[in-house]
Amino acid sequence: PLTAPCLVVTCEHDSGSTPQMSQAIAAEIAGSEILIIPELQHLGLIEQPALFSAAINDFLTHTLQPSGQ
Repeated sequence: PLTAPCLVVTCEHDSGSTPQMSQAIAAEIAGSEILIIPELQHLGLIEQPALFSAAINDFLTHTLQPSGQ
């Protein structure tokens, strides 16, 4: 099983990788987090790159921070 911290990301209107698919994936990975970016479609990363960068940065910041801090 996957034991590394995991962020599952998709967009609200992504028909190729639906929010339901992402929820199912996240449900299979213990401790994973899911982010569904509102209003965007399949190419959300290209449509709003700053949103994706900020989300990944936030995830890495709180995931990699030593416990107790």
